Amino acid sequence: MKPLCTGLLLLLCACCWCPAEEEEADPSVECTTRLEAWRKPDAEHDDQTRTDLIEAAIRAERPEVIEEVAAGGDPSALEIQPSADTKDIAVSIVRDLGEVENGVFRRMTKNRFEAWSSAHGWLFNAKGKLLGEALPPRRDGTGREWYGAFLPDGRWVTTDLWEYDRTLTFFSREGKWLQEIPSEQLAPPKEARDGNGHDLIGWARCDRNGEGWVVSIGPRDGRARVFVTPNGKTRLMEGSLPGENDTQSKPWAEPWKLCYPRDLEPKGYYIALYRPSDDYLSQISMNRPGHGLWSGFPVYEWGKESKTIIPNGGHNFGFLPGTHAVYISTDWFDQKENKTWFFGAEGKCRGWARGAYLTDSADEKAIWLLNQGNEVVSLGLDLKPRARMRFTLRGASAKPVKLFPGLRLGFFALDKKMILARW
Repeated sequence: MKPLCTGLLLLLCACCWCPAEEEEADPSVECTTRLEAWRKPDAEHDDQTRTDLIEAAIRAERPEVIEEVAAGGDPSALEIQPSADTKDIAVSIVRDLGEVENGVFRRMTKNRFEAWSSAHGWLFNAKGKLLGEALPPRRDGTGREWYGAFLPDGRWVTTDLWEYDRTLTFFSREGKWLQEIPSEQLAPPKEARDGNGHDLIGWARCDRNGEGWVVSIGPRDGRARVFVTPNGKTRLMEGSLPGENDTQSKPWAEPWKLCYPRDLEPKGYYIALYRPSDDYLSQISMNRPGHGLWSGFPVYEWGKESKTIIPNGGHNFGFLPGTHAVYISTDWFDQKENKTWFFGAEGKCRGWARGAYLTDSADEKAIWLLNQGNEVVSLGLDLKPRARMRFTLRGASAKPVKLFPGLRLGFFALDKKMILARW
């Protein structure tokens, strides 16, 4: 019996004993070591070395190191300073929309634009005159993220009257129900994807000529894009109905060709977005994990081989007007100041400025950024500062949300209200 007890005791001791855990390397030390090696004049800047440094910087919580990699040197030397003087521009209220939560604002055509919340839509002409309103008769739905979309004559469509109803519903200018078409009829799937056999209406908006709606059907990037006329006739867009597992066949550029120039935002899934250049010959994409260390460090790719990583880069990115040079704005939600980074078509960093991209100038020879002080900073396509502006209403700062410089109209946040104003 004694040998058995001794054996059990030894086994118990073996199970309970474990060697001292090796101390993990201090991520700050590793990051510093790799950064010093990166800065050497004869350092190798190959993809693996770059990835190792960025991973070390992420673990060490040192986003400034990743900015240095993106800049190709000291970022402070590439900061683009705005114009020294700020010009106050007084605005006058055209219409008070009241409280608009998570509003959507679109330029539809040359002489029409719209504003939407989940419960209300407004249609305006180029002079800011209200032409029509929509009051979607929602049950338990919200309208997805796009809420609704007008045509220039006041007719409109929406979805999600009932939550996840997966139906495009048509209304007259007066708000009378006209018809509804399930998404499986708008673009029949090759095979049933779920119990209902059809998909959500991801987004829809008027085409640039005001003849119908561009509609995306399906989750994430959408399995189909269709053009829908007011009477419900549909045309499937080229390349927009890939095989069920085909992730490469995308409706590449036709939605942007059909919608008002430079007003259609990046499309896709929230962690994988893309948009084309104005000539549709190049594309910029954003990809990031949905969670984990890398989730706050999206990868942007454009052209043939250009690539960069921007700490807390967001969905606000694209091409400068008429070029293959790109801008990428950060998307901080904790009161940090946003930055916009600029890169050439070949991938070289051209500089960065404080503020996030807001819109283009009326002549599309400059872009406007909105900085933390609610000032609008204008930069030419050569990135030279042009002007710094502050919009005011009765002496108080009015925060621009969506501007139409060619119309001298825009939507501004004032206290808790949204206003349409003219300058």
